[in-house]
Amino acid sequence: MKNIIFLIKELWAGKSVTRSFLNLRLKEETLLGEVMDIGGGKSADYLSFMKRGENVTFVNFDIKTGAIVDFEKDSLPLMSDSCDTVLFLNVMEHIFNHQHIANEVVRIIKPDGQLIGFVPFLMWYHADHRDFFRYTHEALEIIFKKTGAIQILIEPISHGPFIAALQMLSQLLPRLFRVPLFVPFYMLDSLYLKLKPSQVGRYALGYYFKLTK
Repeated sequence: MKNIIFLIKELWAGKSVTRSFLNLRLKEETLLGEVMDIGGGKSADYLSFMKRGENVTFVNFDIKTGAIVDFEKDSLPLMSDSCDTVLFLNVMEHIFNHQHIANEVVRIIKPDGQLIGFVPFLMWYHADHRDFFRYTHEALEIIFKKTGAIQILIEPISHGPFIAALQMLSQLLPRLFRVPLFVPFYMLDSLYLKLKPSQVGRYALGYYFKLTK
């Protein structure tokens, strides 16, 4: 029930369905040590949902904040094994040379550090400044295995077909309509997945991944 209330509040605050579910998942994570946020822009509100360890420091690395690096081909100006936590949320779909940037974000995390990331799947075209790919869990596993990551956790952020439909409709619907539709759609999905548990994860809004090396 607490999760449903959280999701309703996020939707009422103007968040998309996918962003609301992602923020709910981020509440389970703890930021550790030196945190490098890759591509987070000027106002990464998702940081407020994550727990924090002791002596956490933040660095935001994004062209919007003045970083002069081409994610398509340049190396990140950071030493290898230098970051305790790297955040890589809603970035990779905007980069054509995805293997290069995947290699770079894994390179900079410490052997005992963590990489926390997310890519959308059921999502409309959203250029920032361009939009290239939608990744499945299978594609992400292949990409990150090539980086040398040892532990790769990939989770679908999903519920069922009704919530997936609401996500695709949410760009058209004002929040006044999103919230009343959310509860019955959520309950219909819960019933559907109870009857057909094999469908869990099939209607992925996106994929959450967590890596260590």
